Amino acid sequence: MLTGVDTPDDGEIVIGGETFSQLTEEEKAFFRRKHMGMIFQDFQLLESLTVKENILLPLILERKEADIQQERFSRIADVLGIEKLADKGITEISGGQKQRVAIGRALINEPDIIFGDEPTGSLDRKTTGDVMRCMKQMNQRSGISFLLVTHDAYTASFCDRVLFLQDGNLAKEVKKENTADNFREDIWKTLCGLGGGKDDLF
Repeated sequence: MLTGVDTPDDGEIVIGGETFSQLTEEEKAFFRRKHMGMIFQDFQLLESLTVKENILLPLILERKEADIQQERFSRIADVLGIEKLADKGITEISGGQKQRVAIGRALINEPDIIFGDEPTGSLDRKTTGDVMRCMKQMNQRSGISFLLVTHDAYTASFCDRVLFLQDGNLAKEVKKENTADNFREDIWKTLCGLGGGKDDLF
């Protein structure tokens, strides 16, 4: 809904001063491409393109210079550990590798906000940490905001603010006020206090 794909029953979605209900579908698509990055649970990668081409697609659509494309790709591919996959096809790589490509594509354009649906769901703990630190660095350096949905307390602990949803309602909010370890413990305590159900999202 926050991306403008669905329309709220009540109220307005305003991002970057733009009220989505006042935009045409074409304007919404342009706004999403320029200002938003998205990480989908099912990847939504193009099998007709290579790994590198999938990641660079937002920059290609924006007609960014080749040197900018290469610099950003090299930096992000290094963080995600996919440099050697650059020329491989999407059907040639694993699910976890596809997730990294999807994350790279969302980061490449350095948008204002990135929406992530279980962005680290297919990654091991080390790569999860690397990816989340990359997101944190971009947040601090470039002011990119991240809005993530996750069931993983470790992933959530890299955020500054965690909202818990239960039965479709906002149940609790936890803000980071100390170390990552303490924040992670606060997240677990809150989850346990809510009953720890599998449908309690961060």
